[in-house]
Order: sequence, then structure tokens, then C-alpha cells
Amino acid sequence: MKNIWYWVGSLAVTLAGVAGGCGWSGMTVAKNVLMGKMQYDTINYSLFRWCTNGLPYLDRLPEILDGKYIVLLLNNRELRPAGGFMGSFARVEFEKGNLVGIRVVDIYEPDGKLVGHVEPPYPVQESFLTGEWRLRDSDWDVDFKSAALTIKWFLEQGGEKGVRGIVAVNLLSVNQLIGIFGELEVPEYGVTVNEDNLYALAQEKAESGWFAGSMQKGDFLGALSMAMLRKIEKISPSNALGASLLIYNELKDGQILVWFEDAELQKEVEKRGWAGRLEGGEGGFLYVVETNLGANKANCCIERVVEQDIENNMVKLKIEWENKNEFDDPKPPKYWGGRYWNYVRVIVPKRLKIQDVRVQGKSLRRAGEEDFEMPNSLRQTRSLDMYNVEERDNFGIVGFWAYVQSKSLAVAELELQGDGVTEQRKMLVKRQPGIERFRYQLTVDGRRIADEDITADKIFSW
Repeated sequence: MKNIWYWVGSLAVTLAGVAGGCGWSGMTVAKNVLMGKMQYDTINYSLFRWCTNGLPYLDRLPEILDGKYIVLLLNNRELRPAGGFMGSFARVEFEKGNLVGIRVVDIYEPDGKLVGHVEPPYPVQESFLTGEWRLRDSDWDVDFKSAALTIKWFLEQGGEKGVRGIVAVNLLSVNQLIGIFGELEVPEYGVTVNEDNLYALAQEKAESGWFAGSMQKGDFLGALSMAMLRKIEKISPSNALGASLLIYNELKDGQILVWFEDAELQKEVEKRGWAGRLEGGEGGFLYVVETNLGANKANCCIERVVEQDIENNMVKLKIEWENKNEFDDPKPPKYWGGRYWNYVRVIVPKRLKIQDVRVQGKSLRRAGEEDFEMPNSLRQTRSLDMYNVEERDNFGIVGFWAYVQSKSLAVAELELQGDGVTEQRKMLVKRQPGIERFRYQLTVDGRRIADEDITADKIFSW
């Protein structure tokens, strides 16, 4: 949630190929950017450009790092499509290639400034009954580019004009970075933050006693960000390289997502697979996206197993969630988990036709036009008895509720049919940001193809 400022300075490094041998040179550039001391006519910058093969956007670095960028601080213990609930964000501002300002903002600050009414997605309304869609829940789309554009629009309505890019970073990534940098002294709060106590301290300092309009969350995270900047100012070569490689790997594995308004940069991050795009549905494809709409941190303790069985033209999919939370309801300030109200979207190739969707052994009905005759904003109860289907490009998106009580198990099963399923001979399995891993088993015509943990998007062939 905090060292994102480090990431922003390192963005130039990672985009330029930090894992390719320019780590220290790139980190020096990043450090100077962060300290507001970068001069672009120096030998150091020339060396950096040379060792990264003079990639075209490096010539534009002062132009790119000029203006406002938003870093979403996502708590993946309350899972959302891009990684977690965005309780806060960092407004990071540059001027001609140098960092000039950082401010951590509670999401509810701009959230309350929206004028007018926006219809919410129906699962959001069924969960929170607010009658409207707000910034805090605007990370909804399963494609990050689309989600980022929606988030940007909501930010603009809240007064955050001129956003040039959005970065989504979740707690998993931050925790690993703090593990590399070591302990962070936060004298304003009299605490020392490390990899083991980050989450507990963030919850305690930022959320205990929180009320709408309070500044405590942003204040604590802001103080923590300053502690990170102080650490970066004295960074050692080994830590710099370790952090650079970690950031590169988190981008590569989809735990950090990026959207740029600049078309050239956006094209580059999409080419590298860092943009969280929904693509690749021409062959075998499976992406399970969970959204925690229970207003708790239940994802601390959820384990999942996905089993896929393909035979002839039939695909059977079984998803199992085990909720290892001790209690159904949060018990602050020590316990923030609970029951899991999970709105699931299973994304498969559009050519597959849905035969059945079952949750806990009970078949759901397919939603029809009559289910959406009234505005979403008027819905009052969760539609536990139905599934909804959306078609987009090459994909079919099947959405439904899966409820898991604490210390319990829930199972969803889908049966799909399509021509030439086994002829595809490959399956792209995507892992949602914010989820560290899940167990995946694939059987094709009775032969076990895969039985392993999925920690990043992976293609299986047979």
C-alpha cells in the first residue's frame, strides 16, 4: 500500500527492461527521479539509455513523467478484479521528469463528491443497497484497461482531473518489497513496520475507529510512504537490484497492473502482458474472477481448487472454495475476516454453450430480460438462484453468487458444450491479481494433463 512511489520512479526502469542487465543504472535514474534530482543531460542517463538499447520511449521520459499518476492501493484480503478493495490511492505528481509531490488519499474523499446518479452493477447494489455506483466499487470490469477508464471517470467526478495513468498494486506485492527493504520506522505513529506486521498495523492505524470523512487512513499511509522514500534514499546496490527484479516479476506475473493514457506506452505494456487485458480466447481459455462483496477481509483465509475435465465436446468445471476464517463476522481491532460473499465470473471461450450451472448441487436458472426490467439501483436481495451471461469479443462471462460460511466449503460446477473442444490441444489458465495461487487440475479424455499450483497465467498443451 505504500512504496508505490518507489514503483513509480522504477516504472521507467522496468519498462526499459530492468531484468535485462541495467538494474543498477536504472535504479540510479529511478532514485534521482524520486528525489527530484534527475538531470537528463548527464552521462548516467546516457549510460542508462545505452544499456537498454535506446528504447524509443526513453527519449520521452521527461515528457512521460510529467503530470499526475494514480496508484491504487489494493487490499487483496478483500478481493476485487484488479487485486483488492481500493481503500486508498496515491496521487503521484511529476514535473518534467522529477517527482514533485505525493499524497495518499482515502478513497471516500473523492467518492463523496460525485454529482448525479450512476446505475451500479447489480451484484454491487444487491450487496450494499446504496442505490448508486461509486468510486470505491468502480474496479469492476475483468479487463483492467476498461476498469481503469471507469476508475478514471469516477476520479474526475471527485475532482482528480488530468490523470495520465493508473497503476494497481496489491498488498502481496508491497509486503514482498518491505521484505527486501527491511524494517521501516514510522516515527509519526511510533511504530516499526516490517513484512510480518504490515497488514495488522495498517488495519489498526488506518481502520480502527474510522468514519466517513476522517483522514486517519490517508495520514498513516502517507507517513508510511515517507518512511519508504527515506529508505530508498539510502538504498544499497543489492536491495536496489532485488527490488527491481521483484517489481519486474510482479508486472510479468500480473500482480501489478498498468494503464496509460499515452497510446504508445499503453501499446508497450499490453505487448509485455502488464496491462491486465482480457485476451487470448481463440483457443482453450479459463479465467475465474472473484469479487468479495461482503465488506470484510475474508480473503485472508480462502483456499480454492479448480478442476477441469474435457472429454469430446464437453467441458466440466468444478470450483471449490474453502473458508478457513474462524468466525462469520469481523471482530475489530484484531480480526477482520468472516463469511465470504463471493460474486464469481467464469470466463470461457464464447463458442462454448452453457448446459448447467450449479452451486452447492443446486442448478441455477439463466437470467433473462425480465430479471433486469427494473433498474439495478432498486434491487434489494442477492439473486442467489440465477446466473447471468455476458458476451464480449471471443469470451462468454458467466456470473453468479457463491456464498461460503466460515469453516465451510462451497462448490460451483459448470457444464459446457462446444464443437472441437479437444482439438484446441491447449488451455490458457489465468490467475486473478491478488490471489497468490490456486490448485488446478486438468484432465483431457481421461488423461491427467495438469495437477499443480497456478501462480501466474500459464498455457497447458497436450
